[in-house]
Amino acid sequence: MDCWSLLQLPEDTDARSIKRSYARLLKVFRPDEDPEGFQRLREAYEEALDIARWRAEQAADEPEETGAEPLPMLEQADAGNLRAWSDLLELAPLNPGALNQRPLHSLDLEPRHSQPLPRDSTVQDTEQTARALLEGLSQDNLSERWEQAQQQNCAQAFERRLLRFCFNHPGLRSSVAGWAVLHLDWLTPWQRVSMSEGEQDALANCLLQDYRQTAQERLEAKQEREFLALIKNYSAQPWLQVFDRQQQWQQIILQLFNDTEWSVPLFDRVAQVFGWDDQKGIHPEPAWIWQALIERCKQESFYQSQRAKSESDRHWAADVQAARLLMTPMSPTQQKKMINGFGANEWQACQDLAHNLKWRYPQLLSRLPCADVFFWQQFLPRPIAAQTWVRVWAGIALALWLYYCGSDRASSSYSLLVPATVFACVPVWFLRFALIRWVPITSYFFVLDLWLTGHIVPKAWDPDSRWLLLRHGVPQVVMLLLFGFLLGGLGMATYLGFMLIGFVHKRRLGELDPEFCARHPWLTALHWAHFSPLQVVFLLVMVGITLFCQINQTGFPLTRLLPG
Repeated sequence: MDCWSLLQLPEDTDARSIKRSYARLLKVFRPDEDPEGFQRLREAYEEALDIARWRAEQAADEPEETGAEPLPMLEQADAGNLRAWSDLLELAPLNPGALNQRPLHSLDLEPRHSQPLPRDSTVQDTEQTARALLEGLSQDNLSERWEQAQQQNCAQAFERRLLRFCFNHPGLRSSVAGWAVLHLDWLTPWQRVSMSEGEQDALANCLLQDYRQTAQERLEAKQEREFLALIKNYSAQPWLQVFDRQQQWQQIILQLFNDTEWSVPLFDRVAQVFGWDDQKGIHPEPAWIWQALIERCKQESFYQSQRAKSESDRHWAADVQAARLLMTPMSPTQQKKMINGFGANEWQACQDLAHNLKWRYPQLLSRLPCADVFFWQQFLPRPIAAQTWVRVWAGIALALWLYYCGSDRASSSYSLLVPATVFACVPVWFLRFALIRWVPITSYFFVLDLWLTGHIVPKAWDPDSRWLLLRHGVPQVVMLLLFGFLLGGLGMATYLGFMLIGFVHKRRLGELDPEFCARHPWLTALHWAHFSPLQVVFLLVMVGITLFCQINQTGFPLTRLLPG
């Protein structure tokens, strides 16, 4: 089927008739209902329009060619042809005798009509009437002036001058053009007034910008119902049924959605008005803006669902608890009270929700009570690993052995190594028992502990908020005093330096299988892979210095905290 059959037109149809037929068939082949039929119609329309334009260009060139052809014919005219033309015009060769035989007649040089040629007074009166109707024209009296022009039979002249009026008065261009597209079919294939392509584009752009401004005001004022009614009203106008203008209008609305805030239901209803469907690939260009809007819809739907969960009555559900913790403004005391009943499921739900907010929908962070969605990790339980107690035992055993090296029985101090390792279990069990009691006590001033930690400990030292100033600081002070009691200043310096080096220097001597470490914590607690090489060197140096001081019994303050 060729383009003319699809458009239901003969082959000699002009461009204006093609546009009219295309506009009429658009009501049958709608892009949202029959995309394939619409595509065929569009291709046929463009092909027929190209043919009509080519035919018009060829017709415009024909007069020039025909005007140049008679010249060579005149050059080839012979005497016989000239004689025949002379007879036809009643011309004869010059004969003086014949002139004497014929009486001379005077030429009547007076004009045949003494009166001037009559002018078309009707056309002149029509133009004057149309010009008079445009005086004082405004948006309020435009319909009235048009009715008067129809009554006085000057509608065509009025419409033509109205178009000129639009461009001569930019302040009224939008209102006049908006009225004309509704009442005079401007910017449609069946408009009566003649416009150039530049004039059509200027009027269309003016109207579209005015429509966008009005729609944006409704959208920014959160008047969604009025905004939707406005979009439906504008989209139903005849000139926006033309495919190119329709696509331009939809692109403007797409950009408007990209620049403003809106709700997902409003976007869905506007998509229904225009027939947009992401699954079918029916949407305006550019595609990247469309995809960004789809992501915003998903983001907004996610946010609204989490808000609904935070207000839900299902207090036992883990996802509800996580949503309430992250979406509801609460003080640290309220957060701590809520978290006290959390278990593994609730903590996992918090982790999943925080991960989605942080990495999938980062634009939502500014709308949350706390932009740090992992703030809840500071409330996590902090169990003490089994390896910690093995290391505490090893450190106390070493300190006890060095302590006995400074006694009067230094010669037999090596024989006390085994008893020292056994006796070291006593303070370890005591510390473990005290720590079991200490952790519940710190829960009563947990919020204060968080506040002190946040204001005293630099964030760079503890970015994951694993340590608390009181809960973890007090046990460390007890350990420091214990080593000071056994070995004095050198013992305290050794413990403090060993811990600080391990905290600052992250390099380790090796690497262990995490699963093996988890299954056998008591066997791998003292493996060198857990320690920095600087820690090992520092420990060996300090043990040597302490042993030397103990053997020489230097006493206070190196190996004793108190004199005597």
